[in-house]
Amino acid sequence: MRRVLAMVFLAGAMASPLEAATPWRSYAGAQARYWAFSNQNDLRDVLAYWVPGPFHVQLEYWDFVDRETDDQFRPELGLHLRDARRSVYTLQWRHERLQERYWLMTDQVLGARVVARAEVSPIVGRDSTVWVWAVGADYYWASYDFLQATLIHDPRGVDRDLWVVPIRLRLATERNDWVQATFAPASRGTAGWALDAKARWLRLGVEHNNRYDFTTLDNTIYTVGLEVPLSRPE
Repeated sequence: MRRVLAMVFLAGAMASPLEAATPWRSYAGAQARYWAFSNQNDLRDVLAYWVPGPFHVQLEYWDFVDRETDDQFRPELGLHLRDARRSVYTLQWRHERLQERYWLMTDQVLGARVVARAEVSPIVGRDSTVWVWAVGADYYWASYDFLQATLIHDPRGVDRDLWVVPIRLRLATERNDWVQATFAPASRGTAGWALDAKARWLRLGVEHNNRYDFTTLDNTIYTVGLEVPLSRPE
């Protein structure tokens, strides 16, 4: 999978020059999220992000209720380059407590309505590296409406072989205010769901997961945030 993704990335880059100078929508925002876990060790999560162009910066802090659990500062940087076909190539890094996580991602425009996506994400710890990968596709209609499906493989945790298939539907206005619903069945017979919305500068969301991510815990995540444009849309 890692080799296939690298070939897709290189083939797209060779097909047309990458253009860091292509205009991008610039925006900034902040969110406060509360993660309610089934083991009562809830998490208070605050983050802020800045996207001035073909890169982004995000600063996030995890504050656990249990004082015996280490809190985490999670800085993140990403570089996003776009070619003449408007396909996107992303390199990204995030610090996660005792490990570093990297992403190599591409969004390939296949036509007026279809975008194919692929990513590989090595998580580098002190003694080992694990690889998470995902492939998917988006179907667009109108300006910002889309239906998205993704296949994710995560080798972490007790099962060592977690598969998740998030399916996401977004309905949006021409101003790009939107409502979004997500359903995410997983290979362990569990599922998650989420409802999110954006109205002008306000962001709201709620998400519920059975056996969240690669853990054995259930959780519900509540989100409130704001997002403001820094430039006019293209």
